[in-house]
Amino acid sequence: MKQLLITHISRILFTTSLILLSCVLLFSCSKKDSDTSSQTNTIKLGAILDLTGDYSQGGLTGKAVIELSLTNLNQRYASVGSPLRFSCTYTDTHMDTVLTLAAAKAMYADGIRLLVAGPGNSAELKSIRAFLDANQMLSLGCFSSTPSLAIPNDYIFRLITDDNVQGQALVSMMKFDSVKVIIPIWRDDTFGSGLYQTVKQRFQAMGGIVLPGISYKPKAGNFQEMITLVANQASAAIATYGVSKVAVLLISYQEASDFLHSAAAQNTLSQVKWYGCDANVQKASVTDDAVAATFARDVRFVAPIMGIGTAGKIPATAEALDGQILTKTGFLPDAYSLTAYDAVQIYGLAYDLVQSYNATLIKTILPEVCESYNYLGISRKLNAAGDLAAANYIFWSVKSISGGFGWDSYATWMGEGDYILPK
Repeated sequence: MKQLLITHISRILFTTSLILLSCVLLFSCSKKDSDTSSQTNTIKLGAILDLTGDYSQGGLTGKAVIELSLTNLNQRYASVGSPLRFSCTYTDTHMDTVLTLAAAKAMYADGIRLLVAGPGNSAELKSIRAFLDANQMLSLGCFSSTPSLAIPNDYIFRLITDDNVQGQALVSMMKFDSVKVIIPIWRDDTFGSGLYQTVKQRFQAMGGIVLPGISYKPKAGNFQEMITLVANQASAAIATYGVSKVAVLLISYQEASDFLHSAAAQNTLSQVKWYGCDANVQKASVTDDAVAATFARDVRFVAPIMGIGTAGKIPATAEALDGQILTKTGFLPDAYSLTAYDAVQIYGLAYDLVQSYNATLIKTILPEVCESYNYLGISRKLNAAGDLAAANYIFWSVKSISGGFGWDSYATWMGEGDYILPK
């Protein structure tokens, strides 16, 4: 109890110090700027994103969120006369790991030591991890979630939970739906294989059956052939266990629309439940394809993503940011893209504290800054591996709307208590 009290007091003192130090630093900058108003001190960030590939919607909305966060951060500095400004350099790698490593090296050569939001997926982040550690280059990401990168004391921090949490949310929903057998379709890369293994282990642990399913390479295009194989497995499973006990699990990026479109031609697959993953949530590629969207609606295709709030209530700050990004990009940002806003702000707070563009110093203070930060309505407290410690997951489904289809929140997996809360 004594140790808990000391820890609690320490956290209060740190938060108070953070506020006071930021105020002092800004006041100091204001005084200096009164003499050198034309000078600015620019802190450079780097964002490695997928702007044209299989996760381009996430990359485009993430970039827009970064830009808005930078604008707000710089306006605050300007309002107190501070010469400090943050900028960001963007590189589109369309999830190519070779291009990702080249981008990280180019940014390092350009003097950038802080990566924000990206890379766009776990395979990319894995490809640059050794380079980041060797060169003391820090990544504060919001798109990678593979458990294999949950490594303490490296230069990678992630403001989202790893897929051990998403896997538990999926299995809890399957249990809620009384599913006994799943047929997985998974993308054979760091993200897809990692999440597949997590779900498989947890589903089997609760007595469920995981059929062989099918994996595919990122550049695969034979969707109809793969769907036929899945339909054959579904037919056999239905005959043995009953249609209400069988489900398909799809772990993919924007190619989810291709799988759903192809599945619409298979009567067997329209009878079973379908589950997706975080990379499918709110993607226009699904709702813009009338065949895929109709199928997703009719089979009640549901996919989870780390939640900001619950299915029934989104915090006002996050909802306002949603609207701004929708207006700017035409896409509704998911929780990962919104997290890029916090990543920029957290870097700003960390820099204010250490007053140095030294990634190792910022790395040291980052966990404490995150623990005291909560703007969008979600705690950014990190675990020992430098990933978000805990979060709920919101399940989303496709519904008919005026003139077409859209995404709607369906239910919430409550991390504290491990249960499904219907909307």
